[in-house]
Amino acid sequence: MTFTLARMLVSRFSLFWLFLFPFRLWAVEPSVQIHSPKDGSRIVQDQDSILISGKVSTQGARTPNADIFFVVDVSGSTANYAGVDLGDAADLPLASGPSGWGRPQISIFGGGFGMSGPPIRNLHNSILAAEVAAARRLLSQLNPQTTRVGLIAFSEDAKLLQPLTHEFQQVKQALDEVLMTGPYGGTNMVAGIRLGIKELAGLGLSERRADAVKVQFLLTDGFPTLPIGGGKRATLEDTNLAIGAARLSGKAGFKIHVFALGEEALSSPAAAVGIARESGGIYTPVVRAADILSVLENISVVGVDYVEAVNATTGQKASHLRLAADGFFSAALPMAEGLNRLQVLARGSDGVTGRDSISVYYQRGDQRSVELEVFLEKEKNLKLEVERLGKGREEIQREVERGREDSLRRSQEPAPKSGTAPR
Repeated sequence: MTFTLARMLVSRFSLFWLFLFPFRLWAVEPSVQIHSPKDGSRIVQDQDSILISGKVSTQGARTPNADIFFVVDVSGSTANYAGVDLGDAADLPLASGPSGWGRPQISIFGGGFGMSGPPIRNLHNSILAAEVAAARRLLSQLNPQTTRVGLIAFSEDAKLLQPLTHEFQQVKQALDEVLMTGPYGGTNMVAGIRLGIKELAGLGLSERRADAVKVQFLLTDGFPTLPIGGGKRATLEDTNLAIGAARLSGKAGFKIHVFALGEEALSSPAAAVGIARESGGIYTPVVRAADILSVLENISVVGVDYVEAVNATTGQKASHLRLAADGFFSAALPMAEGLNRLQVLARGSDGVTGRDSISVYYQRGDQRSVELEVFLEKEKNLKLEVERLGKGREEIQREVERGREDSLRRSQEPAPKSGTAPR
């Protein structure tokens, strides 16, 4: 065999290997950092579990910083029933006005675009309320020291309601104002995406930060009807405008994770699927809009899908573990008297794993850990919120997976056209 022929065969084999197993060549091992307790710590407390916390990431820069924009659909159709009574989820504020809406509504009952179900009697049980409750729930899990969050609402146009900030209370107040103002108008999705790009790039009112992972969480119950469709009908032009904006976002390095809520959004998902695909984000269909409370927090902005904490000395795993979207984790890990070897393993979306471990000395004492008690109480409340939905996490996740397959098929179909009132 000649040298030239051998080199050609090696080159072709390398290309074949690249296309067949790309993740093996380019995947980056997740970074796992246990922040608390410190390696070698001596812990004396009454509880037989300790709180262990830290940060995971697969980002090349390994930055702990994240900038997240909630881009929320507040169009008229978000007044429709979310599919279940939300009860006291996330302590939602009372809406203004005699009917619970801050603005007069235009043809929001009776569905339109094939919608069905009972008319909304209480804005607390609306799709808009589900969006707000899910965003508030996610806020309670993020780390305000390194994560900034902002809020954009879109209907007839897009409005910046809160620039990126570490002060999450300001974001919660802006979310409350969204619900109190109420749903109105059509669906100008491209305006929301473009404003998100502007703010994440530091070209608007949000302070520019170079060393951060930047994403949009776009929540919608429909599809674009503006600016071309006048808010009254879906057009291919509006869909293409939204997807084109998402393509620019992807080129800028800003992923858009899209959550399509309910029957109308899933009836024509071309825009939602295209936005996620072109920006490098994840498309998540939510069959029953209220289930967004369970689904929103499942998307990781740092590329880590799974975290496990285990006491390698005893073989016991964490009784409770919470992995937030920005990569911070907390867990209640059972301990044994004496020296304990603790290990945290993280798995990226490409299947590659990373780990970190520490050793701590545990002794039973009289003092209780307030941090552990606060964490366990918070976990209990988060679990109760999901249980109120009447579905288990596994059932909801199965619906998401089936919905993805159906949406990929539907996304190839032309968008519906209708002369109904603005959405």
